Amino acid sequence: MIVQGKELALRNVAGKSYIVDPKDLFIFLESFREDLEKSGLKIIGKVLVSIESPINMESYEIKILAEVDKSTIGEVEGVTFQSYFLIKNMLHTRVVGDLEKRLPVTLEKMVEYVESNRKEIITPIFIVLNYVENVPYVDVCVGIDPYDE
Repeated sequence: MIVQGKELALRNVAGKSYIVDPKDLFIFLESFREDLEKSGLKIIGKVLVSIESPINMESYEIKILAEVDKSTIGEVEGVTFQSYFLIKNMLHTRVVGDLEKRLPVTLEKMVEYVESNRKEIITPIFIVLNYVENVPYVDVCVGIDPYDE
């Protein structure tokens, strides 16, 4: 089920960009965590993956974003920082179970929904990583034009 009108807000967000094969989307999370730890930063909140390129490409340009334990950071090679991150008027759906198989299908469904409902996407697609009792699931979100009603 795709729901409209959700919001996502984060504070103290560090990010780093990567080029990945779609099947390796989540492998870069550990590399990102290690890069932050080398810089004295610790992830303390939400982690999300922003897919910056079209989802039908052979490789994705992604940006991994995470809430960290510092309100400012020094210059860290390849790492960006913003004190606040907000997306309003999002489409949202959830993927539970076999993420490797279900995520690509969900991404296609999200694009189909946008096209069939004549919405205009104004953000990259965001994949928000979550765990409940050590069971992973992801929220898939994308910002749409609020005036596109």
